[in-house]
Amino acid sequence: MAEKTQKNRRSRNAKISEYRLRKLVMCFAKNLTARETAVATKLSEPTVRHRFMQIRQLLFDHGPMRIDLDNVEGRPPKDRPAKYIYERHYKGVKQEYAHLFEIEVLNRIFATKNVNRVVRLAAWNESHMKEVMRCVEYNKLHPKYDLIELLNKPSGAPHDKREKRPFEPLDYETDSIILINEYNIAPDEAFFRVIWELMRKFPLRDNKGQA
Repeated sequence: MAEKTQKNRRSRNAKISEYRLRKLVMCFAKNLTARETAVATKLSEPTVRHRFMQIRQLLFDHGPMRIDLDNVEGRPPKDRPAKYIYERHYKGVKQEYAHLFEIEVLNRIFATKNVNRVVRLAAWNESHMKEVMRCVEYNKLHPKYDLIELLNKPSGAPHDKREKRPFEPLDYETDSIILINEYNIAPDEAFFRVIWELMRKFPLRDNKGQA
């Protein structure tokens, strides 16, 4: 019951819950087919296809990677590599929608290369510091985390004004915040983060009654 009544902040006038929409977006990020997504979300295939096209249009309109159709049509292949990548996977797509699939490819590549996860942990919290030390030990074998100590000086200063320094396991302040930037997260999760944040800023708009 809670799943059906949960407010959807990322799709206006929609019957679908935010929980189910989140699941659909993750399926899109994983590059699942409409049929596979319909099974996973218990939505109809036409609804899934409609949502997938909405997401592509959102990426085209507001995504971090953009293309200007007036300036790219007719340009040589070396200037439009994504066109030839998407055509390998989406043969048969109508020409009027081809640019949406191309921009999807570009944004997938962007997410893989640029998106990371940021976690804030408290130095005074024992369980938090266990997680920090786990990251420190992991870095000794496979550098994956960038750890920054955010000092709590001067007292009451906003976070963006506080002094930052590389985290040192043997020399840190117990009232500080440890920022952990995790790089090389899974490509599908990175792409999901891009889409989900865009949907927060630009909720999908549906006609009344659209599922």
